[in-house]
Amino acid sequence: MSDTSPLMLHGLTKRFGRKLAVNNVSLELHEGEVFGFLGPNGAGKSTTIRSVMDFLRPTDGWVELLGGRSVEERTALHDQVGYLAGDIVLYETMTGRKLLKFLARTGRKVDWRYVDELVERFEAALDRPIRQLSKGNRQKIGLIQAFMHRPKLLILDEPTSGLDPLMKQVFYDLVREVSGQGATVFVSSHDLAEVQKICHRAGFIRDGKLIAIENIATMKHLSTHRYIVTFAKKPSLAAARKLPSITDIQYRGDEYEFTVKGDATEFVSFIAEYQPKLLRESELELEELFMRYYEGEEAGR
Repeated sequence: MSDTSPLMLHGLTKRFGRKLAVNNVSLELHEGEVFGFLGPNGAGKSTTIRSVMDFLRPTDGWVELLGGRSVEERTALHDQVGYLAGDIVLYETMTGRKLLKFLARTGRKVDWRYVDELVERFEAALDRPIRQLSKGNRQKIGLIQAFMHRPKLLILDEPTSGLDPLMKQVFYDLVREVSGQGATVFVSSHDLAEVQKICHRAGFIRDGKLIAIENIATMKHLSTHRYIVTFAKKPSLAAARKLPSITDIQYRGDEYEFTVKGDATEFVSFIAEYQPKLLRESELELEELFMRYYEGEEAGR
């Protein structure tokens, strides 16, 4: 294992005029790590990634990529990086196969048997013009080009966008495989559940500022769910508010909305006493979920 971090950011800052898009972001990845970069749309995830890839010049701070500190050093190492843009644009008149061969001529050492394996796993359509492909099928080609040269570092911006659940699972399995082989993976996402499935650590960026980095194994405090229930028998809200796992209760007419943190066993036992007629889960927005936790942490200090 190398002593050099595959990716290091120190005080990375990017301004567009008066707008501070990325604010003093510092982090260090470890070899073989899968690192999730979480945040809502507009939080600064893509701007950070474009700065890492030298598509944007930072206003302040620096990036070290695979040991390269200067722009010239990093650019020379790009053939060891697998990159997928969040707003991927492919040559629309080419077929996927021609595109992969074209990219291979840019200096990447491609294992074509591995490409065939990736094509089979993703069920990718390589022999039709890219302009004829759906968003999901274009995304598959984008993923194949990022992985096909077995890079040391993968930088993937919203990699499962447009993929169906089966193809998402193929991607998750692939990430685990390459991580096990020593590759480092930096995954930008707005999907907490996805990051919890595949990442070792995750950082959360909000309004351009990295507000936390945590180990996934210790992120059980982020297991928060919102349930909407209708009952045959009116529930005791006073009893519900005494339960530690129920952190918030709202009601509108005959619908009751419970926010439950951690294990839902206590909540399920409570509602069972009042004959629930209908139960559904309402998704918590990622930012709300994080803010609930971090505001609670601040209050506890």
